[in-house]
Amino acid sequence: MSGPILSIFDAKFAINQFSGNQPLLIKILGKFIQQYQQFDKLIAEQLQQDFQAAKQQVHTVKGVSGNLGMMALHNACRQLEISFASQTTEYTLEEFLQVFKQTLTSVQNYSAENGIEETSDLAPQQVEKTRLIAALKRNEFISESKITTYTQSLNLSSGRLDELKRAIHNLDYPVAIELLE
Repeated sequence: MSGPILSIFDAKFAINQFSGNQPLLIKILGKFIQQYQQFDKLIAEQLQQDFQAAKQQVHTVKGVSGNLGMMALHNACRQLEISFASQTTEYTLEEFLQVFKQTLTSVQNYSAENGIEETSDLAPQQVEKTRLIAALKRNEFISESKITTYTQSLNLSSGRLDELKRAIHNLDYPVAIELLE
């Protein structure tokens, strides 16, 4: 895709959309995360079974993402709609899903950094995972007690949990993030 690089998530724009009410924005972002966590699987299925429903889903995400400051996702939806309309593969589902996943991660991190645990209906496991990823990306020191708190709610095998703890203890945060994502 050529042209200017678009913001994955423009928090200032999104807050302005809610007249400066950041807690309301966080709540809406929590709903977005909850509703669209499995979107990649859903859209792939719908493209195989019900093309019209898939087109409608992409159109809906385009509108929501534009209103919430997810500019790259909004543009990706537009590009995918153009490909649907012209029946070309110029812009593929894989390209779209890559932008979608980047956006979801960015929104989850923003929400975790700004209090999602108080305003979202996300499962506690997802909240803790999102908070841990955000802390790792900020390169925060994570104490043993915080590690215990975070990992108690994660649904990881004991081997993977040991790997995660080892990576955090060794301050190898990129590996820890990769294990969580």
